Amino acid sequence: MAVAPKSGHTKLLKSVKPVLDRKIVRWYLMFFPFGKKGLTVGLDRELERRKWSGETPFEYFAPTYAETKDVDGKLVTTQESLLYNYFFIHCNEDDLFVLKRNQPQYSVLRRVTNSDGSYYYPYVKDSTIKTLQWIARSYGGYIPLYLLDQTLLIKGDRIKITKGQFKGIEAHLVTRPKSTVSQIMVFVDNWMCVPLMNVHPTQYEVIDINDSKEREKCPHGLDNSNLSQELHDALCRFHKGETTEEDTKLAKNTYLMFSELKADTSILRCKLYSILLPACTILGDKDKTGGILKLIQVMLPKITAEQSLALLMVTLYGCTDNVFYHEKAHQLIESWKREEAPKKSKQILIQRLADYDKCLEH
Repeated sequence: MAVAPKSGHTKLLKSVKPVLDRKIVRWYLMFFPFGKKGLTVGLDRELERRKWSGETPFEYFAPTYAETKDVDGKLVTTQESLLYNYFFIHCNEDDLFVLKRNQPQYSVLRRVTNSDGSYYYPYVKDSTIKTLQWIARSYGGYIPLYLLDQTLLIKGDRIKITKGQFKGIEAHLVTRPKSTVSQIMVFVDNWMCVPLMNVHPTQYEVIDINDSKEREKCPHGLDNSNLSQELHDALCRFHKGETTEEDTKLAKNTYLMFSELKADTSILRCKLYSILLPACTILGDKDKTGGILKLIQVMLPKITAEQSLALLMVTLYGCTDNVFYHEKAHQLIESWKREEAPKKSKQILIQRLADYDKCLEH
């Protein structure tokens, strides 16, 4: 038989509970009333103070996105706040007010009162923050300023000059016979080709790719299923922090072998980029990875073959951990799981998607 606690004991429990709650570490929501400029300056100062005084540090989450601007004739990439003047801080309630005492420019949201009279300050679950961080990485992971690897461009690719004396001109790429050097050409009055000399990769953007309707001839090695699987396994180890010397060697050899290979259709380019992108990701080469991503963005609207699109989306997801590629890859492949006997190529992509979900913890 349960015995009702005495009134004095009940009051004691009510007084102890708020004290205990104040010690729970949560992701609290705060804001900076003065706008987004200088949002994290005070947070960094407080972390530095705590470091030198030996106090417990905290973690904050203030997601940003990349924005490229033309400043005095130069392209400059800056980071802008994704949530304007809001941010999340991982600490307990007592720490919130230590922060406010030392950095009074920050504010907490109005507290919420429960039906029993207790209260708390707005916070979100750890799992929600993990998802928000994933989405934020997806917005900020692709910076639109990368040096294109010119060896990946082919005859017929169309570009637009963005800087220099030829600014505004749209040009096509042609390849000189018996040469691996690509030369940018502009068509004048639709009948004459004129070379544009000294046009640097940072001075143009790819606006369209050549999608030849000629019969496809798959370049040697693009259908190498063993190599593709080895790269997939190495990429999974990369995400787990278990990259081996053999993985790095495989990635280097793959890039050297395929970077100058010419794929003349969007379908063949899907195969080529699905090999090169994991290799560059494993090597940690952000410039090469970004250049390939930029070409893929231009190419995506041209891909109509479901399996080629699925191959590229699964590869993009596996290499970037981007929430949008994750959703698109699952949309394309979910229907395959319901097929009675999906063909081998589909089974491979189904398994790869599951592997990426596991190693990326989604």
